[in-house]
Amino acid sequence: MACNNRWMSVLHRLLLLCLLAPMSGWAEDATWAGPQTVLTLFADHSYRLRTDGGQAQVYDIGRWGREAGGTLLLRGGREAPLRLSPAAGGALRVIDPTGRPSEELQRQATLDRINGPMRLRGMYFYLADAANFQECLSARRWPVLIEGAHLALERAYLAQGEGGRWVLATLMGRFVMHEPEPGLPPREAIVVERFERLWPGETCAADAPGTAALLNTRWRLVEIDGQPVTLVAGRREPFLQLSGEGNRVRGFGGCNGLSGRFEQGSDGFVFKALALTRRACAGAGGTQQASYLAALQATASRQIVGDALWLRDAQGRVRLRFEALYLR
Repeated sequence: MACNNRWMSVLHRLLLLCLLAPMSGWAEDATWAGPQTVLTLFADHSYRLRTDGGQAQVYDIGRWGREAGGTLLLRGGREAPLRLSPAAGGALRVIDPTGRPSEELQRQATLDRINGPMRLRGMYFYLADAANFQECLSARRWPVLIEGAHLALERAYLAQGEGGRWVLATLMGRFVMHEPEPGLPPREAIVVERFERLWPGETCAADAPGTAALLNTRWRLVEIDGQPVTLVAGRREPFLQLSGEGNRVRGFGGCNGLSGRFEQGSDGFVFKALALTRRACAGAGGTQQASYLAALQATASRQIVGDALWLRDAQGRVRLRFEALYLR
């Protein structure tokens, strides 16, 4: 029996090596798809991901690598890395946060570049009618076509006096195959669908992980629209807590309990179906709670800076600031 077990172990390792052989010396871009997910891995170790978010498509972009044993690890706009394990027939199986396999993705015969449109954050450069954009999460660089909403981006850039310098920008963009010059092979470029704003003086460093974890942390509200939070005597302090199980959110607004869901990816961070309990809340406490809820509903992106959580709206304004109180 021990001999048989050893042979089974050897066979298992040989099978795993066969499944991983195409990935070990990755020389081509490839796409996998399942019922809700489409994933494209690029040879330069960047990836793009599209998932069915119910009412809208959710996009993610970032870098991929391999862990011991061949598990693929995708790091992008999600709070936690996404893991996929090799499966029979060249398929990939998504591993859920509990470590159990879930959706299976089959390799496709044709490449899906997952062109968007999606929200992109990266360093922008413009000089002499030539523009480039280096996206923060994937570290990939593309030329930007001088069309679409690029004029608004160009004007804002030049108005800052930033000609010939790299500046952080956020925008809605899509990827297209573009022939740079007649006779040259097509290459991928970005078309700006909507310009959001520039962030002079900032870099992609803010996209690095913060000290605190977004999930399973009790976030104490300290500021709304630049104004410090005032505690109501005899009541708990306002807070927010996010869970990866079902992307649920719960909290307290100062008078009433709060619940709902959140969605996140490289294309942003939003709250959905937020609701409060119905306890009467008059005076300054009621006004502050209403401002808190309105700011949550306007959230379009989030940033963790050390032990602080910043929630920004679509114009890039910090609407809410929280401090981390870790759960035991």
